[in-house]
Amino acid sequence: MKRQQIRSAILILSFLIMSVTFVYISPVIMMMGLSQGVIAAGLIFWILMFILAFIFGRSFCGYACPTGAEQMIIDRAVKINIRPVPYLRPLKYLFAILWVGSITLLTIAAGNLIFNPLFQMGIGIPPWTLATYVVFYAILLVVFAIALVLGRRGFCNYFCPMSVVFMVITKIKDLLRIPSLHLKAQPDDCIHCKKCDTSCPMSLSVEEMVKSDRMQNPECILCGSCVDICPKQVIRFAWLWKK
Repeated sequence: MKRQQIRSAILILSFLIMSVTFVYISPVIMMMGLSQGVIAAGLIFWILMFILAFIFGRSFCGYACPTGAEQMIIDRAVKINIRPVPYLRPLKYLFAILWVGSITLLTIAAGNLIFNPLFQMGIGIPPWTLATYVVFYAILLVVFAIALVLGRRGFCNYFCPMSVVFMVITKIKDLLRIPSLHLKAQPDDCIHCKKCDTSCPMSLSVEEMVKSDRMQNPECILCGSCVDICPKQVIRFAWLWKK
């Protein structure tokens, strides 16, 4: 379980330093920049993360996302299982379409863009403008409320537009069999204890994935919880695709 302790420590650190990194990774600040003809640091950050997704899948969600970290902390404090709400599921796809579409339209409308990684930086500790503070605390409160109402990783499951882009990239790299991080299983060794199900932060039916020998679920964030908790070491990480 050492890997999970390290993963938790990295996530908690990402949440604690969010008050410093927010300006540089926030998709909201990124959109504010594009609306003013500015390439903020967030745009470069997310382009890089999406490129890395072709190699590491949704590992960012499992190991470094600060809002994922916030939800993990809440889950450990109050232990609320995900509440299945099927009609909410399409929302994140709608938000993703609106997000990507808005980025495209704003970029086209802006014409000549100026790169300014210090966009929305002001004075103070941390050195942000008032607008950035408002956006920051609003996001924290929204994620907190959703996690309490909808349960474990509720924001990721129902609302996060970035997760959809990660899912599309993951699907592409899996279909093309690009050498990349993914899960493999040995179904014959499974004893159906379902510990993998209870440990999955995305509330996936991992046992069913193992039973069907189909481990490539687009909602999987490759956190390795199922790998580490399995008493028979049925699930493992793999890099190369084998027939």
